[in-house]
Amino acid sequence: MSKLGCLATLLLISSSVQVELKILDIPGGNNHPDPCGLVCSGIARHDDDNFPWYSLPALNGVYKVVDISECNFVSQPVVSVTTRDIWDTNSVMCPAFITENVGDSTSRFYILSVGRDITITEAVSWRCEAHWIATGYTC
Repeated sequence: MSKLGCLATLLLISSSVQVELKILDIPGGNNHPDPCGLVCSGIARHDDDNFPWYSLPALNGVYKVVDISECNFVSQPVVSVTTRDIWDTNSVMCPAFITENVGDSTSRFYILSVGRDITITEAVSWRCEAHWIATGYTC
């Protein structure tokens, strides 16, 4: 391959992996340098024995702790969550989920069911999962 071809390939590769992230606000309102921004995502799985569902009698629902310690946030991130049942043929619909902070934690948050009654057994057997995205700073 010619030197010009190598240079063109290198420029194409380096330009295709650049990502711009702009965070306008986070809990606590502390700003950090732009290069420190990170989007980290995952799934709170219905059958995760390390982070199981717990009963939430006050809402006739369930909740679960989500560990985001591998994201390495240095301040509390903004977290969004959406509901997904992994079998589209279910005759039931999983509830919506909301997030709740664990104090000012940078390593975990709660997801809580809302909008319909559900038990732990139902959350597991209906295969209710929460897909989450956390946006925050790592430095």
